[in-house]
Amino acid sequence: MLQRVSFLVPGGELEGVLHLPERDAVGGCAVLHGFGGHPDQPHVVATCAALAGAGVAALRFAYRDHEPPRMTLDSALADAAGAIRLLKAHPSIPERLGVVGFSFGGAVAAIAAGRDSRIRAAVLAAAPAMGADHPRAAGAKWKPVAELSRTRARVLLIWGSRDTVVPIENAERYRAVLSQARVTNTLVTIEGGDHDFEPAAARERMTAAVAQWVGESLARAR
Repeated sequence: MLQRVSFLVPGGELEGVLHLPERDAVGGCAVLHGFGGHPDQPHVVATCAALAGAGVAALRFAYRDHEPPRMTLDSALADAAGAIRLLKAHPSIPERLGVVGFSFGGAVAAIAAGRDSRIRAAVLAAAPAMGADHPRAAGAKWKPVAELSRTRARVLLIWGSRDTVVPIENAERYRAVLSQARVTNTLVTIEGGDHDFEPAAARERMTAAVAQWVGESLARAR
């Protein structure tokens, strides 16, 4: 079931689409698109549908400044926090929360998961391990890898084998730090998938892996 929703962010309000499961939800998850992307991209919509099928309410939305070059890590993180607040307050969603981020959205997800102890499942899909000197981190001094090392979430790193935009070495950097910090994590490579997990067969394998990881992680959360 799809539900149109809105939530407050600094300076205004954002609208989004909430994919609700047909059965009782085990928790809720914010799904974050990438830099210059939008919430209607096939891999974003398919991920939300798969999550709902696994019993997880999934919220997709456009950042307030989602068109380059206005979008910054600062504003995107504030928007993600607003989405998490909506999920936490929703009467049909238990307070078991997750976050899924694609590309730039994965860096946002990493920071959110590191800072919010309520987030118990995190998926970084082709996420850059960027530092403060990255041009898309304008005005920010955060480092997603270091922030994520403090998370209470179980972390899934998922990459397409044909991704030429964000090399899989970024995943290895996340994984090394998470393992050292004793954060539960795993890396899944989707054979044949590009940066946006095309073609359709790769996208289907990606969404199945994400839905299973988030559903199981939230079901075991306390």
